[in-house]
Amino acid sequence: MNCPYCKTDNAPGAIRCRNCTSWISDAPMRGEWWRARQGKMIGGVARGLSNRFGIPVAALRLLFLLSIFAGGWGVIVYLALWIAMPLEPGVPVSAAAPAAPSA
Repeated sequence: MNCPYCKTDNAPGAIRCRNCTSWISDAPMRGEWWRARQGKMIGGVARGLSNRFGIPVAALRLLFLLSIFAGGWGVIVYLALWIAMPLEPGVPVSAAAPAAPSA
C-alpha cells in the first residue's frame, strides 16, 4: 500500500505511513491527542499535533514561533496544550534502554 503523500511503499493493511506517519487508512483513529515521547523539542505538543492531524511538524513549530511575535498567544496555547494533552502511552526510550553496568 502506497502512502498518498510521500509515495512510500508500506505493509499491506498499514494504518499509518512508516516514513511520514500520515494516515493511510480511510478513517484515522479518534482521540489520539497525545504529546510525543520521541522527536520532541520541548514538550512534544507540536509533534503530537503533527501526528494527529498529519501536518508537517516544522510548520507547526514555525506557527508557534511566529505567534510569539504576534501578541504572544502562541505561548499560552502551547502551555495549555502541554497541560491538557496526555503523554503518549508506551515506555520512554531512556527507560527501555538497558542500564550501563556500574563499576
